Amino acid sequence: MKRTAWGLSAMVGSFVLGTIIALGSLIAMEGMLDTATLAAQPLSLPTLLVACLDPLAILLEIAALVLLAMGSRQVGDLHRRLVWTAVAFLATWAVANVGGFIPLSFAGMRRGSLTLVKTGQMVKAGAALLQYAVPFLMAFGLTRGWSRTVLWLALGLSVVGNFGVIVLPISGVELERVGIPGQTIYAPRFAVDYTTGAYPALLALGYAGGALYLAVYVYLAWQTWSATDRGAATDPEAQEQHPRA
Repeated sequence: MKRTAWGLSAMVGSFVLGTIIALGSLIAMEGMLDTATLAAQPLSLPTLLVACLDPLAILLEIAALVLLAMGSRQVGDLHRRLVWTAVAFLATWAVANVGGFIPLSFAGMRRGSLTLVKTGQMVKAGAALLQYAVPFLMAFGLTRGWSRTVLWLALGLSVVGNFGVIVLPISGVELERVGIPGQTIYAPRFAVDYTTGAYPALLALGYAGGALYLAVYVYLAWQTWSATDRGAATDPEAQEQHPRA
């Protein structure tokens, strides 16, 4: 069960980093997202948070998946199937971004096609739905009773809140002509005020879903580590290797 415990702990770390990125960026931007301002300030706090912490958060999520998959046989068939479904979802999310969102965005920027750019954004938003379900699938087979109910609630809040925050700005995307040596590209530009309209409610729902996910994973990690310690304490071989003082 140590692999499962480490996997859950890695996911806790991924959630913590994700929260730091989201809240830190929102506070630093004072509730305003303006791509022109970010482009003019390449060393701004939101840019640094995403560049430094986001890759680590993704690596921790991947490590969590690998560890949970390796330890899934000790838990049961349902957990093993759901964990491998989560692996498939995360892989599909990566393929959709690398093979869909990025090529469509670059093609739209080269051709000045707003349709291609917006299509790329919709592909990214659709793929995000798969990513929101990954933590749910990873933990569902380990939950019972109230923790399973909280997990369902976390999934619903995350999907509604985060998906809405991603989709709403797409309609306001515009292209701005940018001249660079040897060619001309059209950079996507948009400005979003997260303090107005539906954004405050959607952000609250998304953060609440993330907080509930984190709470479930902290509980499961603590529960699994406790079970692992109890198992080690009753294992004669473990007691010989680690004798009590």
